[in-house]
Amino acid sequence: MSKIFVVFWFDCEDFITPESDDALKRLAEILSANNVRGVFKLVGEKLRTLERRRRWDVIEALKHHEIGYHTNYHSVHPTVAEYLKDMGFEEGALEFLKSEREGVEDIKRVFNAIPSCYGQPGGAWAPQVYLALKLLEIPTYLDLTDFIDLYGRPFWYCGILNILNLTGFRGGVIGLNFELGISGFIDKAIGEFNEIYQRILDGDKWGIISVFNHPCTLVTKEFWDAVNFSGGLNTPMNWLKPAELKPRDWIDAGYVDFDKFVKHVKSKPFVEVVTASELHHLFRDYALNRFFNKNEIACLASDLISISFREINNAYVSASEIFWLITASLAEYKTNGILPSKVKNNYPLGPYRLFKSDSLDMVKLEEFLKVSYDVKLFIESNNRIPDSIEINSVKVSPVDFLASEAELYMELYRGEKPEEVRLIEGRFEPDSYVSIEGAKSCWRWIIFPKDFEAWNLVELAKLQTWTIKPATLNI
Repeated sequence: MSKIFVVFWFDCEDFITPESDDALKRLAEILSANNVRGVFKLVGEKLRTLERRRRWDVIEALKHHEIGYHTNYHSVHPTVAEYLKDMGFEEGALEFLKSEREGVEDIKRVFNAIPSCYGQPGGAWAPQVYLALKLLEIPTYLDLTDFIDLYGRPFWYCGILNILNLTGFRGGVIGLNFELGISGFIDKAIGEFNEIYQRILDGDKWGIISVFNHPCTLVTKEFWDAVNFSGGLNTPMNWLKPAELKPRDWIDAGYVDFDKFVKHVKSKPFVEVVTASELHHLFRDYALNRFFNKNEIACLASDLISISFREINNAYVSASEIFWLITASLAEYKTNGILPSKVKNNYPLGPYRLFKSDSLDMVKLEEFLKVSYDVKLFIESNNRIPDSIEINSVKVSPVDFLASEAELYMELYRGEKPEEVRLIEGRFEPDSYVSIEGAKSCWRWIIFPKDFEAWNLVELAKLQTWTIKPATLNI
């Protein structure tokens, strides 16, 4: 049966303009009146400001919905991408925890729940955040970015479910912001919704429509942060200025428009309005902690010169999982002299640094198997693929090592036992899902300093595409 999942999410960030508090409350109440739960991604300082202003009515209205996280201070410099741009993967994750934990803890304190999702401010996407999200037990990344994409569909990356740029028959994204209340806008938005809805029905029978809003845009003519933090400007907190307010009739018309849109969404057959946590359940990863048998691993190892995620028996397995399954199999072969009948899956991170093999040659079988055994121990201890693998004083890249392991696995699977293992060159494909042009587009966010670039983030993001794979619906 066809299923169109609709998620309403809100970036709640303006901690300067008091009127934005009222907008936040009204939007939450409109959803509740329509028996719909939204996802309100809160900036830590926004939540603390609500407390200082004693806006318990706003907080109470939010308690009927799901709460996500949107950084501690949003556009106050340095933003997430600015302070992470030159850091390594683990170093950056620890820095994110140091800078952002306060906001997460405030959400847990006020709402007695871990945030259901995270989304970056503006163009400030950074890969180190994903490791931090795992440590914070935040399971889903819900936002938009041109930095990374997988065929316009939901996907897994570093063990986090990503609901980002939905396109094609897998869905679409609709923004309802400053234009709410302008004559004719909401009819155009409803028409856009209908087009995406029909595209999903005509396609593969399930998809997600992501509808987002910034509550401050209901009451202001421009973004609060553009006024105070554009181009790297860091206005002191006690000098911050609110954005210019809209006229009252425009504001009221915006709420009417939003209510009309919600009612239209609810009126459509096949629509199910969901939250971030419900999406995480619907797209849960059944490959995780599953046992794969020898025949399945052989399918994954077959013709593995071109390394990427693969599908096996209705489950997608990332390149990092394939690396684990084959390495663990060869490690057990070294110990027992036979390939294991099954291996429990593991989902390690990718390497932290890019490496090119010194040279590729032939090595003795026992030497190669010992290295596979040592690599298995490394993954179990560090939960990641090593940056390089040393065989007889020669360092080999993980890509070439996996391609060589896969060829050996297939020989052993066929009952052969070679005296030597041929080291071969592999080809890694998933790094193409990180977009150079998309990264440049992100860096043009109005808040960044002029000519801001962060090429280290691109390299780290590509390394972690060892973990990327499609997310599939499980109902």
